[in-house]
Amino acid sequence: MIDTIKFLIPMVDINLVEQLKGNLMRFRKDDLKTGKVEFEFYSSNIELGSYHRTVAIKSTNVPQGFFIEFSAPKYAKGNNVEMIHPHELPEIIARLYDELCTHMNYKLLHYSLWPIYRLDVCYNWIFKDVNEATYAMDFLRRIDFPRKKKYIYDTSVMFKGSAYTVKFYAKGAEFDAHDYDKVESDRAASLQAWADRIVRFEVNLKKTYLQDFFKLEKVYLKDITDDDNILEVLKYFLEKKVFFYVTANSMTDENIKQILFEKFTKTKATRLYQFYKDYYFNEEMKNMFLRGGLNRSTIYRYKKDLKQAGIGISIEKSPTSQNIIEQLIIPSPTSRFDLIDYSMKQV
Repeated sequence: MIDTIKFLIPMVDINLVEQLKGNLMRFRKDDLKTGKVEFEFYSSNIELGSYHRTVAIKSTNVPQGFFIEFSAPKYAKGNNVEMIHPHELPEIIARLYDELCTHMNYKLLHYSLWPIYRLDVCYNWIFKDVNEATYAMDFLRRIDFPRKKKYIYDTSVMFKGSAYTVKFYAKGAEFDAHDYDKVESDRAASLQAWADRIVRFEVNLKKTYLQDFFKLEKVYLKDITDDDNILEVLKYFLEKKVFFYVTANSMTDENIKQILFEKFTKTKATRLYQFYKDYYFNEEMKNMFLRGGLNRSTIYRYKKDLKQAGIGISIEKSPTSQNIIEQLIIPSPTSRFDLIDYSMKQV
């Protein structure tokens, strides 16, 4: 349930900050006309932990100190297909702290006093096979989220905001692109087979929103280590923020056909309905369309017609699964944190 965390290591001694910057790389940009410094900072990506995963360190003047940012599951497990329980964080951060002190050659302020500036919480839904996972992802990509900027990609959708960002993505594609070659080969293959069946739900919480959400002036490690509390955070964002808007836009196939046949000629309505079913519910047909089976302008026009007609999200069952909304729940009976929870046959 925990992925990326960003801490501030606060410092009041300017001389000490300057001394510790010697462990980092300097980045600076000057104005070519005036010669004045536009910006300057010290940063480094270091490999820590038994899996040698990256931890980012960056100096900051306001507030004074150093930011550190890293993926807790990648540091602790070597991958983030598997998830980290919040109660595991103190032990993980303690190990990271010792390594950081060694790297910086200085006994840093204790990690219990580091304010959190970013927290990514996440959840895995595990489906029967890759086809069901793809079906679920296609459903999620059609959701709209008011007051958030929507970014749609082939295997993901992101709703971005200044306070928090919500993402849904196919874990298999993400793992293959970014982490497969960083994991030992036999384990990588097992993780890939597992990830191909996973849809990941992730909420990125910025500092100000974290403080408001937890009703605290500052949020520290001790405030995010309760498993039930973090599960409730995920449940809140899924049910009250994302799916709150789904109900209003949900339709049965009969609703969709009725709207289309009321607004268009019989021929056009039939054509749009068939496109809707093929493009959004049949991965093979969708890929054929995108590879040239349909002209790009035709696809754009059909999607525009459907949107203008007010066609929402179909909540019909896929041919081989239950209603998708019934599976996208927290807590889910199919969710797992570790690959070891599954036998090799299941993987």
